[in-house]
Amino acid sequence: MPILELLSRAEKLKQAISIITDDIDHHLLALAPSADLDNYKKFLTLQYAYQLELKGLYEHAGLHQYIDNLHDRTRLSLIKQDLDDLKHPLPNHHQQPCRFQNADFAYVLGWLYVIEGSQFSAATLGKQVEAELKLNNQRGARYLAKASEYSKDCQLSHLIDNLELCEQQQATLIKGAEQALQRFKFYQAQFY
Repeated sequence: MPILELLSRAEKLKQAISIITDDIDHHLLALAPSADLDNYKKFLTLQYAYQLELKGLYEHAGLHQYIDNLHDRTRLSLIKQDLDDLKHPLPNHHQQPCRFQNADFAYVLGWLYVIEGSQFSAATLGKQVEAELKLNNQRGARYLAKASEYSKDCQLSHLIDNLELCEQQQATLIKGAEQALQRFKFYQAQFY
């Protein structure tokens, strides 16, 4: 039996996007967001612009059917507080927010998986920021604390594994995750 057949759907999704996820993680780590406050502010600015575009994701009716606390999962206000703590202005953001309202459920689930599942090594970065910059969940690193909390959350992987999805929906799930990562790379190029 091929190894791919032994993987759960969430594991297959993780594997399908692993190259681009690793690329993003390596790029971010090379930029050393925890090395100094200027680098960290760039990181927060990138996250703010990306999360601002995703506001509509947390309002998707289909996702609300499966995830009770979806509105509470947005971290935009936390990034805003972190930037305010550091006396850094919000970025000028000219991109239109993504339109998720009428998007396919599997597609937006793929986006949410990327946003919450991978979190771009949030737990590790949070520890580094606390150790090196002396920021924490009370000042300057609220976003990382919350991101780390959700990266440990198995609810989303469990949901992905237990939904009934046809082959086309599974492909759409992967496409959504890939699009989310590509969009992050777009912002990464703008801010770094």
